[in-house]
Amino acid sequence: MTFCNPFTEKGNWYKGNLHMHTTNSDGIYSPGEIIGLYKKKGYDFLCIADHHKITTVKKKPEGLLLIPGAEMGTQTHVLGINMKKAFDEKDMKPQEIIDEIVRQNALAIVSHPYWSSLTSADLFKLKGYIGFEIYNNICHNLKGKGYSTVHFDEVLQSGMQILGFSSDDTHSEKDLFGGFLMVKAKTLNRKAIMDALKRGCFYSSTGVLIKDLKIEGSTVSVSFSPSMAVDFIGYSHRGARVAGENKEIRKAVYKIKGTEKFLRIEITDKNNRKAWVNPVFL
Repeated sequence: MTFCNPFTEKGNWYKGNLHMHTTNSDGIYSPGEIIGLYKKKGYDFLCIADHHKITTVKKKPEGLLLIPGAEMGTQTHVLGINMKKAFDEKDMKPQEIIDEIVRQNALAIVSHPYWSSLTSADLFKLKGYIGFEIYNNICHNLKGKGYSTVHFDEVLQSGMQILGFSSDDTHSEKDLFGGFLMVKAKTLNRKAIMDALKRGCFYSSTGVLIKDLKIEGSTVSVSFSPSMAVDFIGYSHRGARVAGENKEIRKAVYKIKGTEKFLRIEITDKNNRKAWVNPVFL
């Protein structure tokens, strides 16, 4: 079994967003304004990922970690988290963009596959990225193309071991605070957060909060804020749904059969807000 269970890791929970834009590319907020908005909302870390450039902030906000990064590419967009410098990617293929991000010891995350018209076959071909956005708030709000969970399952079924991310992709006021990460790390510094992201010690959410996750033998139990259904999703038809039959539930249990190949957990509340646990690879 391969899985970093953030609920058994030592450390603290930190809330963050890895995808937002400012007036340095196509956002309506200045870097200072957008930082202030997220800090006031209780976020702990941010990555300003302006298009084709790294936005630097002269005055570092107290108690809020800023991770440098950029969104690179024109058709296929790739987040470079913790990049050292931007580069001219105009004539580069998506794989070349990912390779350059990785060469800088940064994390490559493919942005909004559904929105970008990427197919699962396109994602199969790319190597070196650690995951992609399974939820993107602006893509959902503008065109109803925010969810890429079918892409996620198809790529997982191919045998690739990747992670799922939720983000705002903030450009304007209506994009704020819709998709976020809850990361478990020893401390709030760049090295600790980057290490946790790389190992998958986080869960993604649009509002549902996960309280605990235990894997004891073949039994998986998860507890969470009041919700309507929990989907335990594995290879092909493997898995199960636990629903409250028109009542909210706070806990769900699943018995691993051994044929799932992978198991991911998706929780949905009465307002269709969700949370996603990264895949357990069996």
